[in-house]
Amino acid sequence: MQTQRFWSERAFQDAKNKLNMADYEVRGWTGWLHHIALVCLALIFTLKERIAQAESRPLLSVRDIVEVLEIYLPRRSRAPAEMLAARSRRHQARPKAIDFAPKHR
Repeated sequence: MQTQRFWSERAFQDAKNKLNMADYEVRGWTGWLHHIALVCLALIFTLKERIAQAESRPLLSVRDIVEVLEIYLPRRSRAPAEMLAARSRRHQARPKAIDFAPKHR
């Protein structure tokens, strides 16, 4: 029984540390559930990759897979004007979020 607990705890540790399970910034259940669902999909993907590569790379870890993906997956570049427009939209939405947040006494 103890060894079963080790592997489930290890999966949570990998999900939190390497797949950003603990780095969510949402206000509602829907956003949180979407975030957790995507982290679970990423965890399944890394598990399948580790199983598929078990013979040739027995020491492959979640961190190794994430580092490879960061190198090879393309990222969309952002122009300065696009970044400024996104920041402006966030700043316009902030007063509504501040008014919506519960007031602490």
